[in-house]
Amino acid sequence: MLNIYIVRHGETDTNKTGAINGSATNLPLNETGIKQVEALRDSFDINKIDAVYASPLLRAQQTAEILDRGQHQIITDDRLQEMNYGNWDGKDTRELQARYPQVFDELGYFKDNYSDFCTGESYQHLAARLMDFWHDLVTKHENEAVLLVFHGTASRSMVQNILGIADIALVGEMQNAGVINFTVDDQSKKAYLRYYNRVAPDKFFLEK
Repeated sequence: MLNIYIVRHGETDTNKTGAINGSATNLPLNETGIKQVEALRDSFDINKIDAVYASPLLRAQQTAEILDRGQHQIITDDRLQEMNYGNWDGKDTRELQARYPQVFDELGYFKDNYSDFCTGESYQHLAARLMDFWHDLVTKHENEAVLLVFHGTASRSMVQNILGIADIALVGEMQNAGVINFTVDDQSKKAYLRYYNRVAPDKFFLEK
């Protein structure tokens, strides 16, 4: 069985202030974010991981480096970047909700139609690149443990599409430095969600 651990990056200043934190908002982790990832690192046995993949964005790279402790060559893959929110990237979420209430769902996340009102990437395009990465991943790795470090909306989309959930609104966003675990059957490639949004100080008993 293949075990895949998905980690959302630690907090950035845009996470803290409630601004849109997409692929064009390439900020580092803030002090809280570093502490979140360090706490996760202390609960996470990186020696049981066979490969580490990360988004090229700074916040994901920093998170991966802290977690990895220099044990692996971190493989950067552009397909793991966060949603490109276009001209809304970095904008205050509350201002957008007041002006465009029709593009927000009940939990305050963007609906599929958000990209009709800005230059942002569609959910369909986001899903296509993430699932292209996923299919490559499960083909390349068998009976291993793999760590993926990327982003909030991107991880929601990946979970939605792996599990065949009709509406991304049914998948809540992980906390910063939260962890998802999938087990994938090596033959059928069917994925099983073992847990979602676990955070330190939980102890993560990694399996292959």
